[in-house]
Amino acid sequence: MDYNYLREDSAFHEWHKYTPLDTQYIKYAKSNPSLIAACHKIEDVYYAYCSARASFMFANSENFGDISGTNETSKLYAKTHFLTNALLEYAICLDISWQVVWAYIQPSSLEYLMNQKYKDMEKECTRDSVLAQLKCVISQNSFGVSIAQKLLELINQFDNDEDTLKLRSIYNGIKHQGIIHYEGLGANFSEISISINGKMPPMLHRKSYTVEYIEELMLSYHKKFKLYMDEIISIIIPEGYLETTVPFEKAIAEIIKMNKATE
Repeated sequence: MDYNYLREDSAFHEWHKYTPLDTQYIKYAKSNPSLIAACHKIEDVYYAYCSARASFMFANSENFGDISGTNETSKLYAKTHFLTNALLEYAICLDISWQVVWAYIQPSSLEYLMNQKYKDMEKECTRDSVLAQLKCVISQNSFGVSIAQKLLELINQFDNDEDTLKLRSIYNGIKHQGIIHYEGLGANFSEISISINGKMPPMLHRKSYTVEYIEELMLSYHKKFKLYMDEIISIIIPEGYLETTVPFEKAIAEIIKMNKATE
């Protein structure tokens, strides 16, 4: 497992620059408030991805300090604890990426933005609702149809990627059984130990994974998610978004509009 790649990978930090600040609110709060909401969610993806990467790297620690004994079983448990946490966080990154698209395709309203209504919509966002909304835009052949087509194709492609499906399957398994069973950590009997006529009755058991399998799966997912998120950003971010200068008179006028929208 190439942990050096994780340590040296820093390109994803570019996502943070899309966090909407004063200039972006002045430029887009009235004309395209959904863009502001989507970029706010990009920031959420960024922090979740950073946390996932950190947990993943912590799993490679040579000394776990006070959280682990010196015996091999204790060290293995500490390592797998961080691996499991990283897997959960990587899975959550995908959920938040759907929220990026969901925010972007919602109807635009300055009042909706100023009164924090975009935060309420996060509770309604599921993969199915995002895909349905994108398909609705496409079927109406309205403004933004080409962007909707690109986003729909991108989401379907990434969600159906082999590594994404494997990681999400393990993630869903954790939600039902609470843990990942790692080989070498506790018993996971699949058959009763007594054989009669060469037949051993099966026992309920959990699917078991090696540390190496989880490591390689997450490294592959880490790389693919980076490309996927880069593509979402390239699709929705308009030219000039990162320009930080606006005329003073325009800034004052737009801030007045934002204040009135909260009344």
